[in-house]
Amino acid sequence: MKKFVFLAIIAMLSVGAFAQTPSTASSTEKKQDMKDLRKDIKDVRKDKKERKEDLKEGDKAAAKAETKDIKADKKDIKSDAKDLRKDGVKHPIHRARHQIHNQHH
Repeated sequence: MKKFVFLAIIAMLSVGAFAQTPSTASSTEKKQDMKDLRKDIKDVRKDKKERKEDLKEGDKAAAKAETKDIKADKKDIKSDAKDLRKDGVKHPIHRARHQIHNQHH
């Protein structure tokens, strides 16, 4: 009887230990989402510069296309940030902008 109780206690503790172990797929997913978020932020910045140049030149059609690209990228940024918040990253957009700044300086 003692062996059975001891075995049951060990089994319950081991199940609890395995449940708390973080999965490696989550960490690689976080890294990929952060990379995608940084890429989208860079794309928005680039598109805004191009739109400004197009408006200076008077090319309103190209500027309108750039505006559509900017809106699509911002939508991607919001969805990536939402996924990252679910994964436990606090302030993902601010963090991504900080990482971009540190990469260039």
